[in-house]
Amino acid sequence: MPEEIRPREAMKGRAIICMLKTNIHDHKVYRVRLDELKALIQALGIDVVGEVVQTRFRPFERYCIGKGKVGEINKLAKKRDVQLVVFYNLLKSSQKLNLIQGTGCDVIDRYELTLEIFDQMASDNLSKLQIESAKLDKLAPFYKLAANIHFTHDRPFFHSGGEYGFRGQLREISRRQADIREEINGLMVEKKRQIVNRHKLGYPTICIAGFYNAGKTSLFNALTGERKPVSNIPFTTLSSKYQKRYIDSETTVLFIDTIGFVLDLDHRLIKSFQINFEDIRSADIVILLFEITDPPLTLKLKLGEGISLLRDIGVSIDRVMFVFNKIDKAPPDAEAIIEEQLSLTHYDIPWTTVSANQRTNLKELLDLIAWKLQELKNKPPTPAEPIPPTLVVEDPEKITGDPDPEDESEEET
Repeated sequence: MPEEIRPREAMKGRAIICMLKTNIHDHKVYRVRLDELKALIQALGIDVVGEVVQTRFRPFERYCIGKGKVGEINKLAKKRDVQLVVFYNLLKSSQKLNLIQGTGCDVIDRYELTLEIFDQMASDNLSKLQIESAKLDKLAPFYKLAANIHFTHDRPFFHSGGEYGFRGQLREISRRQADIREEINGLMVEKKRQIVNRHKLGYPTICIAGFYNAGKTSLFNALTGERKPVSNIPFTTLSSKYQKRYIDSETTVLFIDTIGFVLDLDHRLIKSFQINFEDIRSADIVILLFEITDPPLTLKLKLGEGISLLRDIGVSIDRVMFVFNKIDKAPPDAEAIIEEQLSLTHYDIPWTTVSANQRTNLKELLDLIAWKLQELKNKPPTPAEPIPPTLVVEDPEKITGDPDPEDESEEET
């Protein structure tokens, strides 16, 4: 098998992070995104020893960044013994291959990085299948391009059946993709059957969603008395967890702990993990959990993206509650910060604060859930909508975040 398409070993060593910043007026938000990227890389045990940021109104077609920056990365990688370059931008297959050749390092984007973390945290068959499917969907065009180049001089002849050498490998990838899709479709049918059966039991479902490390599993354990594994490593929870709980003398609910979000979550991941997101979409109430200890700008970004993600999944906003965790570590003006950030969302969404670790304000949260359930009985919410067809991506190359091709001879900024 060509070097470029061999399965990657577990990532290790040192890394450089790279971003092409297309908003020339952005002097703060890009920093939040880079810090999030750095935290994800460090979660894999990789040291980040440098970063390269270029500002330009649109990416270069060949490398995404300019040729001069590629040379800068190459020199920095040799100087600091770097094995990996991680781009915040989503890369085309041709850009990825050109960057590997130009930097002398392995190159991935944030989509592949997220999948790598998922892969290391996966323990059940469903998660592994979904991760493999997402990897193949993302990397199949790259495999095709790399194999095509590798077999440039391998021409069809008498005993080849009239085929180029890389055709067999591509057929193998296509067959594996088809097998995975068939298996996942079967699991999706079973998942929907389970959801229907749960609704027949009459228990309202309360799904705890939010960004990784917000404390979703800690809150789930605090509310249900469970002892599910908790870790500061991102995406400890990949498969949903369920537990019943009495919240008052008349009401029993089913709490669900689900997969975490990440800033700028790629829509292909929503499609690949739609079985997990089905729990969120079908829940009676979705608790969107945040860390009150996040800086105001980070909190603002997560509030906006959290609402956007739920809408993309098909969740009606009138079924959403905000909960701000880690109030025991909050700054003195925490409530004022929350009020200010919520005013920017333009939604009237009920909220409360808790500390899952200290078991603080859990009674207030349960009372808010009971009130919300009663309100939904009196005023039924908009039914859950199916995942919009715009999220169904047949060709992974169509979503890269890249503009139209440009003349590669342009000067870099």
